[in-house]
Amino acid sequence: MEKNRLEAFSDGVLAIIITIMILEMKQPVSDRFSDFIALGPTLSAYMLSFIFIAIYWVNHHQIFRKARRINIKILWCNIIWLFVMSFIPFATAWVGTYPTSLAPVSIYFTDMFLTSVAFHLLYYFIIHENGEHFKLSKRNAISLLVYLLASLFGGFYPLVSFVIVAIVTCWWIMPEKIVIEEKNNCN
Repeated sequence: MEKNRLEAFSDGVLAIIITIMILEMKQPVSDRFSDFIALGPTLSAYMLSFIFIAIYWVNHHQIFRKARRINIKILWCNIIWLFVMSFIPFATAWVGTYPTSLAPVSIYFTDMFLTSVAFHLLYYFIIHENGEHFKLSKRNAISLLVYLLASLFGGFYPLVSFVIVAIVTCWWIMPEKIVIEEKNNCN
């Protein structure tokens, strides 16, 4: 399969995910600013999710620039990553409605963690297929750890978790330079 086809499919799915997410947003119950401000948790969850998706879209583009060949592992891993990403509108709507409740917060951050795991696995398969050595950077490891801890404890400390996850997520606005070591240099 050509990588352009996989990228186009992924772009389309991500565009639909963002569209569904905005369609889930409900307008204020009246024409007062106070009713708009009451949507603060929902708007905050939407904004964090939108940035999260946008960052992954940029990084997806970055890693596929390195791909020379696409194999079945890469195809299926990309599908799994898109599946987990497609859950974001549901998790965002739920956590926006119940921003301090254990289940919605835990599910929201678990989805972020699973998205990160699937993406790193996708990155690993792309690098491996190119015959190169994959190395997890400190920023990658820290991000995975933060998303994992937020998924486990975020429901108990929602405000702290949202702030820390937002900081780590925004840390990725500027993607890392893709560091790849040739297999021959690692042996």
